[in-house]
Amino acid sequence: MPDGRYYIGYSCKTEKQFEKYYGSSSIVKEAIENNETLQKEVILQSPNRNEAKIQEFLLQWQCRHDSLCLNDMIHIRLRLKYLSEFTPVVWAPRHSKDTFVLTEKGYQARQ
Repeated sequence: MPDGRYYIGYSCKTEKQFEKYYGSSSIVKEAIENNETLQKEVILQSPNRNEAKIQEFLLQWQCRHDSLCLNDMIHIRLRLKYLSEFTPVVWAPRHSKDTFVLTEKGYQARQ
């Protein structure tokens, strides 16, 4: 969002559909209706929908204390056998000073 807020989500849309898609959040839809300029950052492309879902969950969980994160729902139901080789990406919002990230000591505020 232009004001620094962001929404974390995954998509299974075709490339053409994905170009115009910014998420299903009502806040995102409202921003689009108001002709706000939205930016999209693709942080992972996966051939496996389960990996995309678990990565979405991990990033939403990591950013759950960030007041700029617009996500307010987490829905996850995955078959674990499809995640046996999954390795999460490391990412944090560009602005982040208070996003929690996984360290050797557990989740801690990003420095």
